Amino acid sequence: MMLLHLLIFSIIATVTSKKSYDGHIVISVTPFEESHYKLLSALEERKEIDIWNEIRRNASVDVMIHQKNKASWMKVFASLGMKPSMVIDDVQKLLNSEQQMLNIQSRSGIRGVTDTFLTYDEINAYLKQMESEYPGLAAVQSIGLTVENRNLNLIKIGSPSARRNAFLDCGIHAREWISPATCLYMINEFLTGYSKGGDAKQILDTYTLHILPLLNPDGYAYSHSRDRMWRKNRKPVGSNCFGVDLNRNFGYMWNTGGSSASPCSDTFHGGAAMSENEAKAMQSYMTNKPWDTYLTFHSYGQWWFTNWGYTNTLPPGYTELVAKAKIGADALRSVNGRSYTIGSSAVLLYVASGGSEDWTRGALNIKYSYCLELPPTGGTGFIAPISEIKKTGAETFKGVCEYLKAI
Repeated sequence: MMLLHLLIFSIIATVTSKKSYDGHIVISVTPFEESHYKLLSALEERKEIDIWNEIRRNASVDVMIHQKNKASWMKVFASLGMKPSMVIDDVQKLLNSEQQMLNIQSRSGIRGVTDTFLTYDEINAYLKQMESEYPGLAAVQSIGLTVENRNLNLIKIGSPSARRNAFLDCGIHAREWISPATCLYMINEFLTGYSKGGDAKQILDTYTLHILPLLNPDGYAYSHSRDRMWRKNRKPVGSNCFGVDLNRNFGYMWNTGGSSASPCSDTFHGGAAMSENEAKAMQSYMTNKPWDTYLTFHSYGQWWFTNWGYTNTLPPGYTELVAKAKIGADALRSVNGRSYTIGSSAVLLYVASGGSEDWTRGALNIKYSYCLELPPTGGTGFIAPISEIKKTGAETFKGVCEYLKAI
């Protein structure tokens, strides 16, 4: 009832109050050489392009540009053999459609956890509702506050018999809405399914799941109210710029490659390792606890990454890490037929230091530390249709369950 009351009176920001992406398009290019990667990184640093998905060697990457620059960039990329092609011909049109659907659902009261992309306040209300409805299985606590004074609310779910511990987080990058939606879907499946037996009961009788469905609440709230494509947190960082890329801020091999020292960059690593409230909160909560696994959920691309991100040297036990991930990825594929590529992120992509999964492995010694990049592999990218919540949620739930059984 608490959630229903909040949903009825929630005010959804209109399209007109948000940053406009009129004239913006998304094209696909393929970096075949190191020079191509360096070019894309430099262009993003100068804010001439916005790279949407992870840059992979010899595979397409989606970049947002302005329509007025289309001809010149297509010519440049073609001359370099990077095979440019059109992906989205009107970004703002997609955003308008997304907002229209959210507004319709708000007016009709259809704001269930599996039916839409909830706001920050709605997510917190949902967590408290689950705590109230499942007092023997669920408990909510704040593990810290953001710079804008928002709670980092974590929910612990598990039966009293559970002896193992898993930490899952979502929403480290604000615009990746499918990520927190997937965490919420899994929370819902575990709690509502426990009494029915099956996977939910087996997992919760074995593990206490510590789930942080929104690691970047300030950025997420801003992506709902002002700028749908916002990525970082909202800390003022000087030069009239805001935000640190939280996934470049964690304190294991911080600032050793693949991040930026420019405060205005989308991959700005912050002024120091673990400088951000969100990273500090995770450090305080996770340190000196017996963790069996750590999973962080991003989008997009359909990847199941092992360590390392900071170097292309493979981690100890790499073969086993891949084997365990494959069990989860195979189960995931059995639901909707979508395949995940498994391997070290630095080997499959490029070096990026300061990631949370490197920190949990390197600093906390959590052997089974992974990053999952959720669907899609392209298409609408971050602007996933609402129908993807149930589709992505169902397959991810199955994959995570089978993975947890295997480790």
